[in-house]
Amino acid sequence: MHLDGGRVALILATAVLLNVVAEQRGARVDLTHDGRHTLSPVTTDLLAAAEAPIELHAFLPSRVQAPYSTVIGAIKDTLAEYRDAAPDLVRLRVVDSMDPDATEAERAQNDAEAESYGVELAELVVAEADRHVRQRVRYGVAVQYGDRRAVVGPIQRTNQIEFALSRALREVLNGPEKPRVIGISSGHGEPEVVGSPLAKLLSQSGTLRAVRLDGAPLPRDLDALVILGPRRAFDARARYLIDQFLMEGKTLLAFLDYRMPSAVFPDVLVPATTGLEPLFNHYGLPVHHDRTVLDRTHNVLAPIGRDAGGKLLTVHHPLFVQVRALADHPVTRGLGSLAFPLAAPIGVGPDVEVLARTSDVAVTRREVRALDPSPLKQPPVGEDAQLETQDSAAVAVVYGGEPVSFFTQESKPPAPDSPFAAKTPERPFLDRAQGPARIVLATSGTRLLSAHKNGLLFFQNAIDWAVTDTDLSIIRARQAEAPPLASTEAGVRAWVKYTNLLGPSLLVLCVGGLRRLRRRRA
Repeated sequence: MHLDGGRVALILATAVLLNVVAEQRGARVDLTHDGRHTLSPVTTDLLAAAEAPIELHAFLPSRVQAPYSTVIGAIKDTLAEYRDAAPDLVRLRVVDSMDPDATEAERAQNDAEAESYGVELAELVVAEADRHVRQRVRYGVAVQYGDRRAVVGPIQRTNQIEFALSRALREVLNGPEKPRVIGISSGHGEPEVVGSPLAKLLSQSGTLRAVRLDGAPLPRDLDALVILGPRRAFDARARYLIDQFLMEGKTLLAFLDYRMPSAVFPDVLVPATTGLEPLFNHYGLPVHHDRTVLDRTHNVLAPIGRDAGGKLLTVHHPLFVQVRALADHPVTRGLGSLAFPLAAPIGVGPDVEVLARTSDVAVTRREVRALDPSPLKQPPVGEDAQLETQDSAAVAVVYGGEPVSFFTQESKPPAPDSPFAAKTPERPFLDRAQGPARIVLATSGTRLLSAHKNGLLFFQNAIDWAVTDTDLSIIRARQAEAPPLASTEAGVRAWVKYTNLLGPSLLVLCVGGLRRLRRRRA
């Protein structure tokens, strides 16, 4: 069968028409499993809740260099999606804060307007004639709703855009909220957080404040207390302060390490306790700190040293357990998987929900004293077989309830005798929680944040859940790394491989054979 000239012309005209329509209509399809390139239901619900026009004033510079050029283009696309989702309510205005065709007076007017909205100056690399220079320009988005206004500062990555814009949108729709204060424990060998680059991310949830658990009662305005990777054990006074903080109906976030590297031999692991175990045991969260979780099947890459050339060496390490059994909870929702290095198993009592549980082939092992993965790749035999117990284990849990104070049965430690402590008088003892107390406990701390990208998102979500509304964590989860492909048997992998190699060629041969057969019959 041959195509005549009229049919060819008709096909070409149809193709051209489809291209013109597609260019004008801008249709696209999001095939990602979590719809990460489509506005989330959280955002569309916020837009639907608006009862008056929402004004989006975007001041986005042109002529900027990568990676900001890509980010700014993505911001424009996302803002257009906001407008298209609620065309009757969203009014979008995009101003080029470096418009080359604008006069000096127009640029000055745009700069003054951006400053009046509270849009910040950002130092970016821009193209000037035949060279690139660093220049401070206005870069941000102002969200206006009636007399309420919120400003989205310079966004650095494309996967942060919707979270930042919807957070500002929620702020203007719901009105100003009580400032949240997040206490960060210090003084027990914890990593510096308040003065680190991490503080900028965490301060999205509230004001960070370093607090010491060795003297006066914790400030009343703290909404949550974060304990991350302490290297020295807390004493009875610290336990008392934490207990009474929870009795006030507050939230504790504890990300703890139970296997520390030796100060002399980094590959040697030293068993450690935090001094908080009696508290957790009392609240129904017993930590079995004498055991370590390992999984020889589900694990992630971990650094084990450097080669002669200084290149970092990584291997799949049984102690860096990959957990895919995550709860449908705001802290873990949408993350896919998490890596828990050197975690200890947690018992589960009343009012406790498991956030992360290891696989059925995971084991808990006693006497883990070295980071070397070689001795751990095979199960122990003989007398050493008793070191391991095969069982899935909870490595992150959340508690919610109104507990009785630990110190109803224990002697209360006296307040320290110091001028500083005297400035904050001892508060009356609370023998029972005055409201719902909450605890997030994970038995992997500093390594959890660095072993996998999702670990930091898990940490951020936990803080958000502790002090603010939790719905935006669904948007943040879109920054998570997708879970790896499921492992398959060798036979299945070979079948897929050769199907991909030979399948297209065989298909072409079959189509050619069918066409040849039809021509002969014709």
